[in-house]
Amino acid sequence: MAVISFSDQPNEIWCVAGWAFRQLLDDVISQYPENGEMAAKFEESKTYGGLVLYLLKPEMAEKIANAIRKVAEGILSGTISTGLTNQPYGDAITIEQYRSALKELLKVVPSSQLL
Repeated sequence: MAVISFSDQPNEIWCVAGWAFRQLLDDVISQYPENGEMAAKFEESKTYGGLVLYLLKPEMAEKIANAIRKVAEGILSGTISTGLTNQPYGDAITIEQYRSALKELLKVVPSSQLL
């Protein structure tokens, strides 16, 4: 399991299978390849199995949260492709599990960042 904590409130924590967490971070970076600081934070987060946004500098936390929201919305709407489809395990069932996890993510990510 892995988590993204948008705040210390339980209703703003996304807890998901590690593969879905790592896939989301990879999908976000694929959309923001120029953001080296975010990529470095994501690699660190993959190692620890979690990303605690409210402990970051507010500007960085807001950038990351907004990027996560935009990518999740884009994947769900079909305007952004997930890298999951290129994985050997990226079958229809796995993709549906990922989409379901992204829907849950959008329920916990704050709509306006006050981090």
